[in-house]
Amino acid sequence: MKFNQRFDIEIGLDETKKRFVNRAYNNVFNNFFYSLSDNERFRIHRDIVSALGDKYSYNKNLAEQIGDDFYRNLQALETFYQTSNYRQSAVEELIKLILSESEVDLGVRWVNGRFIKSGAELFDEKLVNDILHWLREKKYLSVIKPFEKGLGHLLYSEKRPELLSDVITDMYEALEALSKIIAERPNKDLSANRDLFISKVNASKEYKKILAEYIIYANEFRHAQEEGMNKPAISPREAESFVYLTGLFIRLAIQ
Repeated sequence: MKFNQRFDIEIGLDETKKRFVNRAYNNVFNNFFYSLSDNERFRIHRDIVSALGDKYSYNKNLAEQIGDDFYRNLQALETFYQTSNYRQSAVEELIKLILSESEVDLGVRWVNGRFIKSGAELFDEKLVNDILHWLREKKYLSVIKPFEKGLGHLLYSEKRPELLSDVITDMYEALEALSKIIAERPNKDLSANRDLFISKVNASKEYKKILAEYIIYANEFRHAQEEGMNKPAISPREAESFVYLTGLFIRLAIQ
């Protein structure tokens, strides 16, 4: 049991995020970072600030450039892991450690080298974690890219709610990419591949109706984007449910 739980100390989410950032500074961006060689530090420093969209400066301290924003630190940790080469396992252990030390649930989990927004545990396991694992195959590269992008948008939507609608278009692009592979019709969109996709995965005709509604729903967002209009506003839970629905179709297709 954690210290705050043993002594019934109430710690809020904002304070827990602040402590997470401090632990990331202490354990990763300070202690571990400075155990690396000069060349490694230069490369990783440059890659992190570039991922954050900042200009690299040799004279600036990495942790100071990252700052105290919770989401900038999440992104910096992801980039540290991705660019640390043979040190990845050590970086991952540190990330898991500072997550486990959090006094309350931060609403994020570490899965396959990136942070994702936590939802229903069983759904996350079966419709997100499993999917990310299966899509690692080279042939699914066109599928995993928009799927991961959608998970990223869902994660950062807490701070930027306008990203919620992007979750829908990202997930739709992922399923559309998969339909092109399954139906072996790379030049056709999901609407054109719908019936063949369902038949290829041996789903019942009832799934055609579900997929048809999925397409209609997603196209409201997609067409708005193409026509320069505002996408429909949705709630975080609605966006999250669409991620799970997409995961369900992907699971059906490739399990």
